[in-house]
Amino acid sequence: MNRGRILIVDDSALLRAVLADTFRPAGFEVIEAAEGREALLAIEAGRPDLIIADILMPVMDGWALCEEVRRQEDLADVPFIFLTTERDVPKRIRGLDGGADDYVCKPFSKEELLARAEAVLRRSGRARPAAEAPDRMADTQPVAPITEVPPLSGHTDHIAMADLLQLLSMNNRTGVLNLSGESVGRIYFQDGQIVNAETQGVKGEKALFRIMAWPDVRFEFEMGTPARKVDRAITASTSNVMMEGFAHLDELRDLMAQLPHRGVRLRVPRSRLSKIENLPLDTTQRIILFNAAGRGALVAEILDTVPLKDLDVYHAISDLMTDGLLEVADEEVGHPAPDHQI
Repeated sequence: MNRGRILIVDDSALLRAVLADTFRPAGFEVIEAAEGREALLAIEAGRPDLIIADILMPVMDGWALCEEVRRQEDLADVPFIFLTTERDVPKRIRGLDGGADDYVCKPFSKEELLARAEAVLRRSGRARPAAEAPDRMADTQPVAPITEVPPLSGHTDHIAMADLLQLLSMNNRTGVLNLSGESVGRIYFQDGQIVNAETQGVKGEKALFRIMAWPDVRFEFEMGTPARKVDRAITASTSNVMMEGFAHLDELRDLMAQLPHRGVRLRVPRSRLSKIENLPLDTTQRIILFNAAGRGALVAEILDTVPLKDLDVYHAISDLMTDGLLEVADEEVGHPAPDHQI
């Protein structure tokens, strides 16, 4: 039974797929568009019972789409929900003043969005319970069966890393998130939980937090169980590990502004080499000094060698430099590692 036709308008293919996965199992027919003009063409092909649209989109944004829908007499009563990361109150008011019926902020839970959509449909008199909904498929063109689901892909210019991870988690996804940014990386999901991550030879939370710091990332999500067995290296819930990760990055950002970047070579001053054995150092500090002895080591090499999270390693480097046990080497590095920006 068809409970109604919902038009989803967002320039993120991933978000459209997530929303479709939310509404189709609940009995709704879903139509998708990447921006406002494409949405208007979809409306010409079949009037929707509800429009859910992002605000910030190319070509025609959500504001313009809503205004155009409200200008057309035969569409003026179609319910409209804005879906956006915008949390600013004046802009919310603009959306409601412009004719929107509701305003839902990303990230969202699919249960909340479904409930809000059903509430808007009830208020408009368009709600149809699943058990009583008439079959409207005779009025529409037959839909060909989907034989292959394309991978979800995009760029963090269009959906922030935090929103991407939360959407995959909230929708109980299983699969591999392949990423390309400052390096290449993978994040593994099992039933919506992040179970492992890997990049630049490191794994687990250390890898996940490093990936979360990449400022410019292309991604592709491959749904399904990975071909090779993936050990569970991350046991905390996805929400908890993400909260820790962003707290980690806030502190790391401040610390990195004071320290050499990843492509700089550090070494132990020759005058201090003979005194290291007698100093009260912890294991992490001794590993760092061992790597930096003699010709020295790149900051990137130290970060990858020490098993602790990057923030803890940077703290140890900072302490050692303050104590005069590490210094920047004078020699030039032929091929420095990429700067780890945040």
